[in-house]
Amino acid sequence: MKIESILNAQEITELAKERFKEERATDHLEGWFLAKEIMRECDEKFKEDVDSIRISKTLVEIAKRIPLWLSDYHIFAGTQDDAFARSYALINPAFSVDSFTGYCDPVAVFGDIDPIGDITRERIDDLKKYNENTKFAQALCAAYDIAGDKTSEAIFFIEQVTGHLIPDMRGALKVGVKGLKEQIKVNKAKETDEDKKVYFDAMDIALDAAVIIANRYADMAEEKAKGLEAKDKERFKLMAATLRKVPENGAENLYEAIQLFIIMWQVMCLEQTPNPYAFSVGNADRIFEPYRSKEDTGRDMTAALLKHLLVFYNVADRSWAISQNLIIGGKSNTGEDMTNPTSYALLDAYYDMNLPQPILSVKLHKNTPDKLYESLGRFLFTPGCLTPSFFNDDSVFEFLKEKNHVEPQDLEDYSVAGCQEPLIMGKDNGNTTNSWLNMAKVLELCINDGKSEISGKKFGKSYEENGCKNALELLQNIRPIFYENLEEYVDQMVECANAASEAISILQVPFLSTLMDGIKTGVDTRDTKTQGTKYNGSGCLIHGLSVVADSFAAIDTLLAERPEDAERMVEALRDNFEHDPEMRQYLMKAKKYGNNIASVDKDAAEIAGKVSDMVCSKKNYLGNAFRADWASPSTHLLYGYWVGATPDGRLAREELGYGIDPLYGEAHQGLGFRIMSNMKLPFDKMNGGCASHLGINPNYFKSETMEGKGMEFKDKIMAPLFFNPKKTDGISPFYLYVNVTTPEMLRKVLANPKKYAPSGVYIMRIHGTFVNFLDLSPDIQEDIIKRLDMESTSM
Repeated sequence: MKIESILNAQEITELAKERFKEERATDHLEGWFLAKEIMRECDEKFKEDVDSIRISKTLVEIAKRIPLWLSDYHIFAGTQDDAFARSYALINPAFSVDSFTGYCDPVAVFGDIDPIGDITRERIDDLKKYNENTKFAQALCAAYDIAGDKTSEAIFFIEQVTGHLIPDMRGALKVGVKGLKEQIKVNKAKETDEDKKVYFDAMDIALDAAVIIANRYADMAEEKAKGLEAKDKERFKLMAATLRKVPENGAENLYEAIQLFIIMWQVMCLEQTPNPYAFSVGNADRIFEPYRSKEDTGRDMTAALLKHLLVFYNVADRSWAISQNLIIGGKSNTGEDMTNPTSYALLDAYYDMNLPQPILSVKLHKNTPDKLYESLGRFLFTPGCLTPSFFNDDSVFEFLKEKNHVEPQDLEDYSVAGCQEPLIMGKDNGNTTNSWLNMAKVLELCINDGKSEISGKKFGKSYEENGCKNALELLQNIRPIFYENLEEYVDQMVECANAASEAISILQVPFLSTLMDGIKTGVDTRDTKTQGTKYNGSGCLIHGLSVVADSFAAIDTLLAERPEDAERMVEALRDNFEHDPEMRQYLMKAKKYGNNIASVDKDAAEIAGKVSDMVCSKKNYLGNAFRADWASPSTHLLYGYWVGATPDGRLAREELGYGIDPLYGEAHQGLGFRIMSNMKLPFDKMNGGCASHLGINPNYFKSETMEGKGMEFKDKIMAPLFFNPKKTDGISPFYLYVNVTTPEMLRKVLANPKKYAPSGVYIMRIHGTFVNFLDLSPDIQEDIIKRLDMESTSM
């Protein structure tokens, strides 16, 4: 029996929408806590085993014992709920910028659960205490100890990377767990390294967890079917039969492929509970198209089934599983367009459901068909609807090949992890959020005698230690002094980041490794001594480009016109211009990046180039290069809070510029000039990614149809930015997201959500992900409104 013979596309869609309502009504998450209790028991039960075997056996125990359930609305069994806590700060209504301390406390998650049922405060505190004393927690705390107080005011930041990579499910879909186990058996037989033989055994054991979970769900589905009639009965009987087949065996149609995928994803996340943020799907249209085409499943039915996959990615009341990215489109290694019927079915599913997760991204290239742009029009110009991120294959292929040394045959398999980080599906552990660098804070310390304007605390070198006698001499040499100081901080950051990676490597991931080259290498994905994936690096997200560039321009102006006011400027910065507003007005009139002004645009390009080179010269735990990522996922707001007043006229604690964009309010000449400034940046050096946002006024688009507006968007936005013939040096920009709305519209939504968002969901972009605007904290809502910056995108 097939799903099409039981339910039509509309009936399947109705079930998906009811399932989402049910999920959004969930206001507590305890599965991760129960899993952690099982882990503690298994630490003792399997203490004689080597770590990888102990971890695999533990995953099997979790699969056997974690509470499972089936909703009346399920088409596919499976959930991510047990892998996540209600933790993510930016969608927590209680979040405030001044309270954010990062994600560096290994037991902070225990503050995100309240006593419920038999989970008492005593149980919570007891498990927290146990986890405080684990080898991992101690190693992670030691990594932060290396940083000392440098993270206290966000000079730099580090974190242990949990998700932020892209497993390759295609092999599992094709041959199932049984086939993966056979590959492990063959490769183990050829292996001579005893440690790798043990790890092959660990992966083999870990894969059992998926079959156990599937069979438990099958039992539940069979039991549920007994009490039902007609279509509902047949639906759960089909679910049970499918779960008896997959994931143990490979999929033979789209329904089986989605079910297999969901079970594998559930177990992969359970292995890293709690909060394996930002696992991403990859090119979902290419993953599922072979199974759609086997039975030539129609577009409506394909979309309906995929709607349930999208609902799976939404966890509880605020869709807590943030930044899980799904991408479509793009070109092949030989340049052919790779959109297919599943690409368009996925767009249909996204548009109809309009869910906060998972992120939708779209690959574009010079030969992307107009049909795709036309299909995107409805997303861009429907108020409150999600808008995709856009990636330029023509550029991404180039820097992956040249900078990340990706082999030509792997280029078409790049996808996006988390917000916007390009990685190769199943072959690339980029540790993309391993470190974070705040250039604006470093500039502040250089100018202020090594002291923080915020706290007065001395973090950096004094004028004398920088070889200067006074403020004037310091400002006259600001560029070399800035880069010299920055490099010292980068070296410290790298040491801490590598230590954090060493810490997380203690928590081996044998199940994930089966989807990440481990079956070939016999090495854990996280191993810091032997490389387990074909490609490896570490990410550094770099903040403050526009603030530093604009500050250099303002300093140049001051030195040319009023050098005698050097000390006056420094004093004005120290007291946040409180007693010298005239100095602030003078500095704000200096040239600003984003207006196609040659001198300041040159500074921005030079900063981006030099700092990228600096970061990429550093080596991670395996001797591979760090990757320069010019993105700031709301950390422009968080890190700006710790930066005092700067020479561009920015006030203390105000946000920094987002990614590679001008500081809000400083680009006055409209979209054309802003794009011209943007095009001068060295995108070929941004090999970890970059981020750019445009707030677009929908009134600039005049077509009467959504398809026509999609084509206008191509001609007015994407072609000039991604495929501009005037860009003759280096590669073109490769990433963009947009919010097509106005500040006035968003303020109306906040003032009257029942009128403008009657469903309770109004989707907006927030860095590389989209979220329900109404879920956000007031600080983040205001940041989105401010950064629409309509003057900078006027046409």
